[in-house]
Amino acid sequence: MSTEQEELYVRVDGYKVLLQDLEAVRQIIDNIEEASEVLSQVREVKEKSIDTIYENIDRLNEKLEDIEIEMPEVEGTQVATYKPPEDAQVEEIDDSVAELHNELEDLQDELSGLGNE
Repeated sequence: MSTEQEELYVRVDGYKVLLQDLEAVRQIIDNIEEASEVLSQVREVKEKSIDTIYENIDRLNEKLEDIEIEMPEVEGTQVATYKPPEDAQVEEIDDSVAELHNELEDLQDELSGLGNE
């Protein structure tokens, strides 16, 4: 027989177990990829949250400056403090914080789903 015609057969005992193990490894890799994507989304939400905080702080500072400019200076008298009526409704300025909260809840649900797979 020439070397080109020689064949080698190898019997693999337990090949079904080997195939199951390979499938388990593939599922683990898929779970890692999915968890990595969720982590990326969490980072994005965190960055949006930080940006929202800074934007709201800037807006607050602007409003405080406006109030300070408009506030009359009276020397020798006490300044009365303002208390809004209890039934006064606060105007909703920005719902971005609520949106971020919803995104975080969605991500938490997604992460919980990963643990159940």
